Amino acid sequence: MESATMSFPISKTYFLAGLHCPKRLWLSICRPEDASPMSLAAEQRIKQGKAIGVAARESFKNGILVDGNLKHCLEKSWELTVVGAGQGVECLFEPAFLYDDILVRCDVLRRLPSGNWEIIEVKSATKLKDEHIADLTLQHYVLEGLGLTVEKTSLMVVNPMARNWSVVQDRFCYQDVTAAVVRWRGQLPQKLAEFRTLLTEPTAPQVPIGSHCDRPYRCPFKDHCWQNVPPISIFDIPLLKQDKLQNLMNSNIWNLEDIPAEFPLTQKQRTFIDRMTAAKPQIDQDLLRQLLGQIQPNQPLYFFDVETHSSAIPRFAGLHPYERCIFQYSCHRLNPDGSLEHFEYLHTEDSDPRLPLLISLIHHIGDRGSVVVYNQSFEKGVLQQLAAAYPNYGAKINQIIDRLWDLQVIFKRAYFHPGFRGSYSLKKVLPVMAPQFCHDDLVIKSGNEAPLVWEALLECSAPDKRAEMAQQLREYCGLDTLGMVKIYEVLQQELKD
Repeated sequence: MESATMSFPISKTYFLAGLHCPKRLWLSICRPEDASPMSLAAEQRIKQGKAIGVAARESFKNGILVDGNLKHCLEKSWELTVVGAGQGVECLFEPAFLYDDILVRCDVLRRLPSGNWEIIEVKSATKLKDEHIADLTLQHYVLEGLGLTVEKTSLMVVNPMARNWSVVQDRFCYQDVTAAVVRWRGQLPQKLAEFRTLLTEPTAPQVPIGSHCDRPYRCPFKDHCWQNVPPISIFDIPLLKQDKLQNLMNSNIWNLEDIPAEFPLTQKQRTFIDRMTAAKPQIDQDLLRQLLGQIQPNQPLYFFDVETHSSAIPRFAGLHPYERCIFQYSCHRLNPDGSLEHFEYLHTEDSDPRLPLLISLIHHIGDRGSVVVYNQSFEKGVLQQLAAAYPNYGAKINQIIDRLWDLQVIFKRAYFHPGFRGSYSLKKVLPVMAPQFCHDDLVIKSGNEAPLVWEALLECSAPDKRAEMAQQLREYCGLDTLGMVKIYEVLQQELKD
């Protein structure tokens, strides 16, 4: 491994990576090949962030976009600010500055009436985060170092209550964070010195793995750092405090089976370990019978699943930022005679899917019989949003809501299997309960991927590709409801055996 040279500039991205985890910074610069391929979700966050940045520019008049290759951007930004050639320019978008081997680009740089400058950072988030202050502090440091007077630093975040995205002034919430940036400036020199020293080292720093590897997003180097962690490990123990987790790691204990009997754990944690290390499932037959008995007898059973899309910039009128928009459902109806029927709806046009989907849903789900879902709070929330958006259908929707029955509760309370790896999710439960029905063979493997494929479908003009993506979505959502049917049948058989 080779250390980074001091001529390699530290960008905002690298700086924030270092704050998140020093090892992540070192790997990003010295061993980038150890990163996992970028996920669809990560690609979408980047795409969304760029779109929000473009949308924010409409809030400013007489702005100039500084684009082109980096050398040109640095020269143009210098000319329009430090040299003073841009006296008549009110705003610069994406200006680039290099100082002290630190490279930054400002989302918006606005000239104030005083002649001084305001740095404005635009985020697709809906509220202030600590990392935003650190980001702005680094920009402030670079611009002041170049001789510019930064009078104000501000943050623009998405207004989550904006109901009409076409009204530019309602899109964002604006917050002056100058005082917070000034406070953060005190620790900046030390942080930069630490990072520069770190990058001269021939090997990565020793940083313990932990929950930070997934917060706020999964680190691109997690697979590399966690390669020796077993599939079921000490990290799966519920509510295990950091000091106890650290004690186990210091003792090189990773497997649940290796935890000493005298190690201090709560009863809930001990129960979890016992279940995970058991050779066979643990089933509370009485509770299982009681929970299944809540299903309406001698009526059709509707196994129901939905897919939703949300984005910072609402795709359709009437939606606010990040509001869930249902675009697909699958429903398997198990009739009292044992026959199984499948109904579904997938909106494939670039128009608001909610009303046509709602009409189809009401048509397919009758007025009697339990509606089986997996994680009731999600489907209930989506249906409640539909009822609020279309009050004329409110009574029909609420009647469906009243009949919801949550299959997931079975696996939270009455049925435990080590193969679930401590999870209640359908993606973990289904391969154990019905191995022939799992998502591994599908193109779409998770609920996070489905809305991204749907968005790609709407933006695609090639008929063959559109048909392919539509089929992928139908297969994914359909397997969720068919999987629930198979799980239900296995549970019923369990009570008979």
